[in-house]
Amino acid sequence: MKLDIAVIGNGPTAQLATHALRDAGFEAVMVGPRADRDTDPRTTALMPSSVDSLDILGIDVRSRATPLLDLRIETTGPFGLVTENFTADDAGEEFLAQNLFIRDLMAVIPDVPAVASHATGVFPGDRSVRIETADGSTLEAALAVAADGLQSIAREAAGIALRKRPLGRSALCVPVRLEHPHDRLCIERYDDTGTLTLIPVAEYDASLITIASPDDIGALAACDDETIARKLSRRQTAFGKIAFSGAKAVFPLTLGFTPRPARNRVVAIGESAHIAPPIAAQGWNMSVRDIMTLTELLRSARAEDRDIGSAETLARYAPRRQPDVAGRLSAIGALAGVATRPYAPQKLLRQAGLMALGRFQGAKRGLMRAGLR
Repeated sequence: MKLDIAVIGNGPTAQLATHALRDAGFEAVMVGPRADRDTDPRTTALMPSSVDSLDILGIDVRSRATPLLDLRIETTGPFGLVTENFTADDAGEEFLAQNLFIRDLMAVIPDVPAVASHATGVFPGDRSVRIETADGSTLEAALAVAADGLQSIAREAAGIALRKRPLGRSALCVPVRLEHPHDRLCIERYDDTGTLTLIPVAEYDASLITIASPDDIGALAACDDETIARKLSRRQTAFGKIAFSGAKAVFPLTLGFTPRPARNRVVAIGESAHIAPPIAAQGWNMSVRDIMTLTELLRSARAEDRDIGSAETLARYAPRRQPDVAGRLSAIGALAGVATRPYAPQKLLRQAGLMALGRFQGAKRGLMRAGLR
């Protein structure tokens, strides 16, 4: 099979990229096995900029998403409990984010042509890239898009280096059911243990993320689910008792970055190109920006009658994308250093910074707009 673009992966990033590229007039096919997302408990929060981008592509997430209208940040420390509220109105937006289950996100992205099999080999050449799959299919494309995650076979085949930096923190993530309705309020708490965030979805559901030292998270995860839920409920009482509604996941926090994400007829996007911990909800929003940037670059290349997979074309991707990615990852890394450690200097810095934002509303609004856009 010969085509313009093969998008390798089977998640929302691969499906959205394939749709966007086909919408731009390219013959694009997704390469990856079918995945059953019906019971996937994970959610993703889409910033206003991402919702706008999906609108451009004819995808409306609002019908299945929960709009997050308010964010309350709480931090303990030498000044007791300091809190600050952030609202959509503060940022001049209708919402802070639209949060929805991964299964609902993939349901609103249009179906795309797919080779429903794992890519087993990716072989870049001078004029095309060949993709072989587990079911015996062979595809030849002018360009391959690596959207197959952290262990990307396509990224590795192209020799695209992914630099990783451990943050020395671990996270426990789990979907939960709340005793009281959340009223579209997201709460982030920074205390003597670490961080605890509840991101609402539906009416009584939320994604819970707690970040602490690897030892503390390991000890917590070793308890039975009821004990974990009881301990977490004591740290955040605004929504009453919490109960697990799905399987918990534990993982170390890492930053990842590809200085040169496009070469040898392969361009890496999403988690194949950058790794962001669940801080500031930037992960999939960066993936959307990757897709929109790549689509526009390839559209321009075709209009100028250039080879969409050529070195000349791909050399234009990093300068358009990497300053934004590097800036956001640097900010996340700095925030992780201050926000997730329960030591006296970090607690003082958190409280002082939060109180300063409360006093200087212009700085608060500017910071919110930068994060949401």
